[in-house]
Amino acid sequence: MLTRVRSRNLIAAALALLLVPAAGTARVVALEGGGLEGLAGQERAAVDVAVYRDGAFQSVPHQWLAWSNGQAPYFEQDPDSERDLPVTRIATADRLLVKVPEDTDGAPSTDPPGLLGTLIIDAGDDTRTLYLLARPPSPHPAPARLRRDPLRLRTDDFELRLRDDNLFLWGDFFHDGYTDAEGRRRNLLDSLKLRLSAGVFSAGARLTLTNENLDPEIRQVIDGPLATLVYARTRVRVAGLPVLKVYNFLVIQDQAVAVHARFRLPGFAAAVLREPGARVTVDGHDLNGARLRTSWTGDREARVDGRLDADERAMVDSPVPARNWLWFDTGNGFAMLARLNFASGFGTGARFLYQDDPELEDKPERFPGQTPNVGFALDRIPFGESFYFMAELTFSEGGPGALAKARRARPAMQWRPAP
Repeated sequence: MLTRVRSRNLIAAALALLLVPAAGTARVVALEGGGLEGLAGQERAAVDVAVYRDGAFQSVPHQWLAWSNGQAPYFEQDPDSERDLPVTRIATADRLLVKVPEDTDGAPSTDPPGLLGTLIIDAGDDTRTLYLLARPPSPHPAPARLRRDPLRLRTDDFELRLRDDNLFLWGDFFHDGYTDAEGRRRNLLDSLKLRLSAGVFSAGARLTLTNENLDPEIRQVIDGPLATLVYARTRVRVAGLPVLKVYNFLVIQDQAVAVHARFRLPGFAAAVLREPGARVTVDGHDLNGARLRTSWTGDREARVDGRLDADERAMVDSPVPARNWLWFDTGNGFAMLARLNFASGFGTGARFLYQDDPELEDKPERFPGQTPNVGFALDRIPFGESFYFMAELTFSEGGPGALAKARRARPAMQWRPAP
């Protein structure tokens, strides 16, 4: 379990992930329940979020995300999940997602009945006011973003097909902005490539497991108006010895997916394993002409063209800092802003991985070549320590100015409790 110090840092990291503005006609913002003075302990079913529009206080789509004492999304099926309050009540560590409409009226002449407080959202070019009210919220649809038969992630904006009913076997990925000349959606993805490797009794006799060796079990799914939360657990055995449990938590929004991962190599595994490491990459499918930039490699830019130039070679194996971003733009209607966040205390440094070679084989894969294959590696993961990291992928249609827009200052938010 993470220490309290790590948990507090994780709160900040998780909040930073959730505050990435989503593309579209309305902005989805998030904040911790602890930032809303006076709401902790309130029944969720008795708190509404509204805007003033057309002379009335109209409910807007919102969703409370139950958090496990600051560590991760809370799931009843997760044995390490702990809360000080039942999920029906707002806890200090909980998150609030709100879909803020573009069109609202000015401030009303009088406060509404049952006002708990106002939330001012200042995006620089415009300001919106939300009203939290002591009344039952209006119902809003809660679509199933994780769908089965066959297993896939699906929203109005993207679809990720999962092979063999396995969360780790990624198949075709479609985004509504990425189409062919006839308007048909085009696949962007070859595969997700997970590798867990370690020497067995010696560093030279290495055993490597890929995602094809892993079989995650989906333990719980929570659907809400703005996000679907998924909890999955995977057990890993080496030489018959249970050496690793990986706990994954997914937060799926219409234009974003956040993946939390918690794992710990038990100390006794050191008797069998040597120099354990992990590698996580995503292999794109036929994305020639796409461009990639990162926050830690300065003005260097990678361009998918089937070879590595001097700048790209300099980017490979560069250390990934704790706070980072990666921007990938096809130039054809799809772009992605990725962030990787480690909990405080995660002492294993990550290295950046990048391959661009149409002839290179790097299994597991569905299509030949790496066009491109992008990710990170963790070397020499120590035993007996708990690790927690989060990756978020935010999707858009890209194009000129899209990177600056995606990186624009997150909206400033001010909470004013009712007097």
